[in-house]
Formats: sequence, structure tokens, C-alpha cells
Amino acid sequence: MVTTAHSTAGWRWYHAAGFYFGGALYTADDGQSLIYNAGRDSANGSRSPCLLDQCAKGNCDAYCPRQHQAWVRMTNSKAFLIPSGGTNSWSGRMEVVGYEVHDAGLALEALEAGFWIDDMLVVCRTGANFSLPEGSRASGIKGSGFFWYDTGQEHIITNSLFRNCGYRSDEFNQYDESPDRGCSNTDNLMSCHQDSTVFGFLTHSNQFNPEGMQGTKNITFDNCGRRYRLHDWRGIDANSTVSGRLQNWLDVDGSASGLGEPVIMGSGQSEAGLWWHVENDVVDDLQGPLKFIKIGNGRNRAIGHIHIRFDESVHSEVGTEYCQNGGSASCDALGYVKHWGTYFASDLGLPVTANPDIAGPTGGFGWLFTLKAGGPKYLKLLYPEIDPTSPLVLGVPYPAGTNVNITAQAAWCTDSNTISCQEIYHEVASPDLVRSGGGNAFHMSTDGFLTVRIIHTPSNFIGTPEWIFPQMNTTGKNGDWYAIDRFSRGGVTLIKLPYGPYIEISADCPTKSDNAAYCEGTPTSSVPNVCASGYEQVAYDKCCRTNDLANCVFA
Repeated sequence: MVTTAHSTAGWRWYHAAGFYFGGALYTADDGQSLIYNAGRDSANGSRSPCLLDQCAKGNCDAYCPRQHQAWVRMTNSKAFLIPSGGTNSWSGRMEVVGYEVHDAGLALEALEAGFWIDDMLVVCRTGANFSLPEGSRASGIKGSGFFWYDTGQEHIITNSLFRNCGYRSDEFNQYDESPDRGCSNTDNLMSCHQDSTVFGFLTHSNQFNPEGMQGTKNITFDNCGRRYRLHDWRGIDANSTVSGRLQNWLDVDGSASGLGEPVIMGSGQSEAGLWWHVENDVVDDLQGPLKFIKIGNGRNRAIGHIHIRFDESVHSEVGTEYCQNGGSASCDALGYVKHWGTYFASDLGLPVTANPDIAGPTGGFGWLFTLKAGGPKYLKLLYPEIDPTSPLVLGVPYPAGTNVNITAQAAWCTDSNTISCQEIYHEVASPDLVRSGGGNAFHMSTDGFLTVRIIHTPSNFIGTPEWIFPQMNTTGKNGDWYAIDRFSRGGVTLIKLPYGPYIEISADCPTKSDNAAYCEGTPTSSVPNVCASGYEQVAYDKCCRTNDLANCVFA
């Protein structure tokens, strides 16, 4: 049986989906009446399906353990003539399989974590003339494929075809020059909006930013115009944002990028510096703009994410005084993070703001984290998404003579004979030993350069009871699920960040009189060499012989 939805129009023209999953059913204050809110409701009841009856336990909104989580599955469904999204979901985890959408504003709006779309056909324009209400234009039905959402998501799209999507213009002819590709805004009866794109990214926010949360496999473009668009509703003259600079996408087989090999797609905004331009072989996409990083050019390339807090006086004001969700509040650079090595010597790096989210390529020599006001008295690292096979080595300059204590702390954890909840890191003799160690070591040079490897610790334990460096196959606490949570479908795996655990770095330096978040004194300017004598750096993770560029060593 095929389920269809079509011709939604009238009230809330741009927001009424063909298929809608969401809303909330909850008990009123009188304890008896039931209230149903059909719209977006984050305050009244969990929307994430669970195989356990949490209400029978007395708390309908209790966390559903990973091994008991379920997915709403939508199959064999078709939507057409929809001014907004063919499908819109606020219902939590979903699998959408065998889905078709034709002549819609957007194929599907998936706004929750753990969302898989497989075997999807999107025909943004079929060529049929629209019968429109008086005063409306076909270009009001934008005709886009899919938009990656802003934060806290895991979206996977596999085995899907996009046809006649994306605005047609000479500016966007890099992948297809056919005269009838995509759609245009010249024909009122079957046109699309000039912002139409196959894939879009939300980039208006400095508050809500992407982690490593989207991946694709076996994507096909058929007669499409613009393929990618970094979309900021504030306009093209707006300053770049944290979300814009962090945009990324795991293209598992290279079908989305067109390169035919595994690719990391990252932001092409100039304000990101060389953060995503990790070697000369990076491919520049002018449409997004994006950067295409060939994973096979290195040994352990992946996408990683961390959130580094260093000054609570500004972090606590994010969303109000600083770094708003599309607002005009300041979100200036308080520091920068960039890749180690001479290849990046002239680059300022990726701005680090009051909202200190960082997502970028891992597996390189390291990330250099510097702050304009000086060395940080405290650092608190949260929300890691780090592949254990792709090292993330963090380097932080301090004034000479500074010592540090580093502690990893689990959440929802009680020490026992079999479980430990805290680990105090130990100092080793060199940065190389930090990289090759067990994830609980650091090195502090005599001139003040800290090297520490950041790993993805489990959310609710640290050891069993001895410290563990979890791998992708390491089981979770008490044998439940995995120590590193993930969402996997269709040959794509996305690591999920843990809420609660953290790594804290505390320096023994005297602090500045005007801001105790920073150390008094000038941080060291020396950074470890990444290439041996006779070699030159050619990528964030590779050095080659100066006179023989085919002879290379990797991080």
C-alpha cells in the first residue's frame, strides 16, 4: 500500500507539510484532562519512541536507555504539490524508506536526532504547470531537496535521487551545463525560487552550531542546478557565523561531492581560514561554498567535535549578550584554533568565540588553541565526538613555568569495585608519547606548551575500574550498548556526543587582575615541529621529503 499526501495550501502556506509527525499529548494541570498540541512542543512530553513503557514506571519523560530506543518507520509514501515540506517531523527518531516527493517546497524536514532516509526520490519540478491561488507565484514553492539542520542531530541519507532540483543560472553550472537543468524563476506556472538548492545548510546562528552530524551514501543528481547552498536568512552581506564556519558533511562514497571516493565536506567561508583547506589537493566548491577533503589522501582522517569553555563570564551570556541565534549581538573572535605546522603558519585559524564550539578535521598533527587574552586558567572540554582511530591532539600555549592538572570526569556515575568515575592524567616526557599513549597523558614543555590528546570518553563511566581508552567496539557500562554511542544506517556511521562527562584542565598560574579567567604573563610562541629535517609539510597530517614529494610520512 502507498500512502499519499498532496495539495496542502491556504493557512500557513509555507509551513503546512504533507505528512507531519510531532505534537504533544499531555495531562492538564487538573490531573484529568488531556491536551493535544499539534505543533512544535518541546515542553510537554518526550517525542522519542522507546520500547519501554516509561509511564508505567511513573515518568513518561524518563531517558530511554540506548538498547531500548525505537524508531518510527515510514514506508512507501508519496507527497506532491506541497508548498512547504513534503514531510515534517518533530517526533524523534525516524526511518523514512521508499519515499517520493514531487513539486514541493522542500522534500523533507527532519528535525530530530537519529534520522535515516533511504531510497528517496525527489523531483523538485516535474514540468507540470501549477494551478495557483490568485496572487501567488510558483516560485513561492521553493523547490529544494534537503536542508541539514542546526545542532544536536544525526541525519543519514542513502540510496536517494534528486531530479530537477536547484536554481539554474550561469553562476551555478559547475556540475551540469545542460540548458534545462534544475529550475528557474522565469516561468510563473512552474518556476522555483532563486534560492532553490539540492542540499542546504542553515548558517544564520552563532548559538546553535553543527557537530559531526550528517552523512550520505549513494546520492544521485539528475539534471540538477545548484547543488549546495550555505543559507543565512539575514542576507548575503551578513557576517559569517559560528554555524557557517563549522558546516561539515561525511560523504562516505564521494557520490554527493562527485569525487567518487570518501570525502569530508567542510565550510568554504573565507573567515574559516585554512581550517578546512588542509592541503593543496582540497577541491573548492564555489556553490556552497564548500571544501572537499579527500579522506584517502591521509591515514586517519575524520570529522571531530569538542566544546571548550574558558571564560564563564562570556559563555553564560551566549544567546543574550553574545552569539545569538540570528541576532545582531557581538560574536567576535576571542581566540583561534588552527592546525599545527608551517603549512598553516600564516593563517589566523578558525575563530573561537564566546560560544566555543569547534568541529573540524581530526587525524592531523594537532589543533593549536590560542586565546587573545592569554593562557587559560581553566579549560573545560565537553561534548566530544571523536573517532578513536583519528587522533585529536590539542596544543595550548601557557607562560613558561606553568603546571597543569588534568581530570576526566564521568556523569551519572558512582565508583565501585568494577566502575571508576574519574581519572587524573599523568605527565609524559614528549608530545609523541601523548599521541601514542592511552588518552590519559599530557606533556608540558619547559617554555609552557601543553600537549594533550582528547578522546571520546564514555558518558557514565571512566574505567572498569582501571582507565580505558574506548574503541568503537568497546561495550558500555555493565555491558549495555557501546561505550561510544553512535547512529549507523546504510553503511554510514555518525558518532553521537555524550552529555554530562567532561575533561578539565587547571593551570597553577597567577591570574590577570582584570580577568581571572586568564594567566598573567605571555604564553609561549613555540610550537612543536611536525616535520623532521629534510621534510616539508604538505597537509595537516602529512610531511614529504623536500626533494621527493612521493616520499611522505603521516601524523
